[in-house]
Amino acid sequence: METAGLAEGLRLEIEPGWLKGKADGDIESPETYEVSVQVEKLDPAAREAVLAYLEEDPQALYRLLADEGAPWLDELAPSPLRGELAAEARCTCGRAACAHAAALLAAAARRLAAEPLQQLTLLGLPREALLAGVFDAWAKAAPPPAGGSAAESAARAKEKGPSGPSPGEWVAEAAAEGRLHRPGPQLSELAVQLSPPPPADQLGPAGDWTGLLPGVRGASKALALIARGAAKQADQKRRSLEPPSP
Repeated sequence: METAGLAEGLRLEIEPGWLKGKADGDIESPETYEVSVQVEKLDPAAREAVLAYLEEDPQALYRLLADEGAPWLDELAPSPLRGELAAEARCTCGRAACAHAAALLAAAARRLAAEPLQQLTLLGLPREALLAGVFDAWAKAAPPPAGGSAAESAARAKEKGPSGPSPGEWVAEAAAEGRLHRPGPQLSELAVQLSPPPPADQLGPAGDWTGLLPGVRGASKALALIARGAAKQADQKRRSLEPPSP
């Protein structure tokens, strides 16, 4: 069975530490074969080196997520694919170093070249863990909010009672502490109601904007104050532009 032909019917899966695939058989042997091979994952030092590099270079993180290339991987997290992996593969066909294993490695090599983020996934650093590590480092490096440290903010949140902060308060605190990338249960409580502006016949006479604030007490008084203030400023501006009297 030719490897090139196998590649067309091979379904590849990349998991942390594992390459897996399913290969369709031919007319003589229509059985579907399953092949897998284990690869060595990054050790803790190499993992931290990758995260540190991305923490210092947000553009590199952006390019990695956009599959625009990551030449730095060759040094910090080189591809684990090597020729002897074919001999270590396990296949349901029962043959050692079979064509299914060779097809699996060839397809994986093409996939890693096109999607460098998959290389880190294979090495034990999938997208979710990578982003969590980088964002957590950025959050820790950010200065504490003006109201005090993150610990003090957490203490204040506990004092609000067992019900916890409101969704609005939670969003404000999460933004101040740099943890918006970790949605909590309050996120499901947020809702934004969007509605079109009221029809013109509900806005009242020209210059009356109270129809835009239905049910708001004191709306007409507040709008009147704004209108008078704007008119006063406009009159002062007009007077400053008038030529002096002869």
